[in-house]
Amino acid sequence: MATRGLSADEIKRRAQAAFDKADARKQEASRAMEAERAARDAVLQKTERLRALRLAKEAAEAETAAIVAAEQAQAKAEIVEAKAAAKAARTKTATDKAAKSAERAVKSADKALRAAAKSAKREAV
Repeated sequence: MATRGLSADEIKRRAQAAFDKADARKQEASRAMEAERAARDAVLQKTERLRALRLAKEAAEAETAAIVAAEQAQAKAEIVEAKAAAKAARTKTATDKAAKSAERAVKSADKALRAAAKSAKREAV
């Protein structure tokens, strides 16, 4: 900046204007950095929230799957037991009533298995 032929007041005024301009640029840069930091923090918070929601959903789905598997295993065990009882009733000299009762137990256990599967489908949806 050329200062020849300028008064001391004019030199001071120009220097102050240059300082004010530099200070304004510094403040603007600071505000821009703060805005960028705030935006980055908002993205991180949103990412953390969405991750927590996803993990909660996956945990609920895993729990539901475990419950359904347990119900199906129990129903299958009841079917096996009922079939064994029906076979034992047929092979022994049991009465027709015992054989029919065992067959009803098989049908009942089969219904329970179907109900568990239907329940699992409803919970999965």
